[in-house]
Amino acid sequence: MRAHKLGSAARRALSDVGEAVGPTPFQVLIRVKGEPGEEQRRQIADAGARVGMAAGDVLTAAVAPGDLGRLTEVDCVEYLELSEPLHPDTSTRPHN
Repeated sequence: MRAHKLGSAARRALSDVGEAVGPTPFQVLIRVKGEPGEEQRRQIADAGARVGMAAGDVLTAAVAPGDLGRLTEVDCVEYLELSEPLHPDTSTRPHN
């Protein structure tokens, strides 16, 4: 694993998963070298990620925690971070 490619939240989440059975896939943002082409998408998918949308040099993906390390080994991957909401989820706040 190339830990320098993981953002701090991704490193923390990976260490928190530990030996969990059947963990939920992480939603991640992957920065790649240049515009992502079909070959880069294939390499990322072969490493275990389900690639979603692309915006410039960033891809969205879902990846099992156990595949994060494999994903950092892909040469075209420059950086990987957990996808996090811009605003906190307020839907669970009690209404008065």
